[in-house]
Amino acid sequence: MLCRKGYTLVELVVVMFIYMILMMISAAAFSKIMTTSSSVSKSAESQIEGIIGLEILRRDLNSTGYGLPWGFQGAITYSEFDPTKCPDSPVKGMCGNSFDDAPSGVPRSIAQGVVPDASGVALNGDGTNKRDAIKGSDYLVIKSATVAFNNSVGKWSYVNYSGSATGNVSYVHKWNSAEDLVSNEAVITLVDTFSGSPVSKRLLAMQSGTSFTYKLGATNAGGMFLPPNDVYKPSGNFLNNGVKVNNQTVNVYALNNFAAGSADTIRMPFNRADYFIRRPYTGMPSSCNPGTGTLYKGVILNSTDSTNGGSLTTYPLIDCVGDMQVVFDMRDATDTTINTHTDTLTAFTAQDIQTRLKSIRVFLLTHEGVKDKNFTYPYTDPNKVIFVGDPKYSSLGRQFTADMMLEFFGSEWRNYRWKVFTVVGQPYNLMY
Repeated sequence: MLCRKGYTLVELVVVMFIYMILMMISAAAFSKIMTTSSSVSKSAESQIEGIIGLEILRRDLNSTGYGLPWGFQGAITYSEFDPTKCPDSPVKGMCGNSFDDAPSGVPRSIAQGVVPDASGVALNGDGTNKRDAIKGSDYLVIKSATVAFNNSVGKWSYVNYSGSATGNVSYVHKWNSAEDLVSNEAVITLVDTFSGSPVSKRLLAMQSGTSFTYKLGATNAGGMFLPPNDVYKPSGNFLNNGVKVNNQTVNVYALNNFAAGSADTIRMPFNRADYFIRRPYTGMPSSCNPGTGTLYKGVILNSTDSTNGGSLTTYPLIDCVGDMQVVFDMRDATDTTINTHTDTLTAFTAQDIQTRLKSIRVFLLTHEGVKDKNFTYPYTDPNKVIFVGDPKYSSLGRQFTADMMLEFFGSEWRNYRWKVFTVVGQPYNLMY
């Protein structure tokens, strides 16, 4: 006989109960896998973006002072940051012109300041951010020929002496490569004199107090650019037998380029980049902790253009940044075998920085990936949660306590994987 016995209701209920338990376990495991995968993906994405931003910063740190005048041939007047763009540019409570050496000072290759409390506390009561900057974070300024973004930066050449006892027809050397200077690029000229007294280094050649640059244009029969005035050429001194006294090196550095026929030229004999943390007005990634901001590089438009010259063009580099602290390693003033460390340069002159600066260390507080409710940031001492700086020098940098983390980054700050990145730059052009 055929067996017609089926499943009982109790058996079906038990099977369905087991099935539901298995489905719940699978769903929880899948959700955890997806969360972990998303966190890892966001972490990898932020790391890739961070690497690019950190390399831009490192390159600029290494170029500190490149092509920068160490002195002037006479009295000078020039302009840097346009003060009409203040008071809340580029960050609330600070103005870019606070770091100007204009109108007549020898430019400092690097400068630093601290964002004041006027930038606001971290969060409103509803958890939204109310500041556009992070109070207590550092503001870094780098002056160099290469820190701008245009087709001319990085180009340089030298003025090759050519002439006789009756005339100086010196010309700008041509490399015959893609690095050659081209028409309408605005250049400065630095003169090194290695004989006589006093010996001078990197003096800015000037026709007058406001005429310290020229645009490349006129050429000789060989297609070489001709400086428009003898002040931009080697001295051309001769001995009695007609042999030139070779006591000068004359280099030219391109800073910007202009359209043919434009009356505009450069406003300062160097380029300048400002680094700072600020929350963007729109577009802050939702993956970032609400108290963090974006590390920006701001480049001053080096142009006498009456509308935009002296303004700051900002470029976002790294998101989810909670703090920036800078430490400078200096040679001792009297003993070059001893290094000193400082987090401020207010007491140092331009010459001090030129002769004593060995390295620049930038410490950035950020987090990897997105908020993870299954993760709790570990710490043992609520007074020493995260140190942004070199732990060997506790007085240089910033110590975040648990209370500060709560103030700056909200009640869920422990659900983020915080990390401090270190970027080290060595201004080689100041060392040799």
